[in-house]
Amino acid sequence: MYQLTASETLLYLIDNLIISLEELREIDSYYSKEAAYGAKAAFTECLEIIQHWEGARWNGLDFNIEENYPL
Repeated sequence: MYQLTASETLLYLIDNLIISLEELREIDSYYSKEAAYGAKAAFTECLEIIQHWEGARWNGLDFNIEENYPL
């Protein structure tokens, strides 16, 4: 396994969280409401925490996460 810098790791995590939220938005009807809600809540919370990173705004997290991915 190759090593990533802290910034590369955060960018990788951001991409994966957003992809997961997009997938949940598209296939929400296939999941129980409770499971989908729990996953969305966890993913949005992670993104909100990452927004505290000094480079977040310049790396794609310059939007209101809860508005884009409402629970």
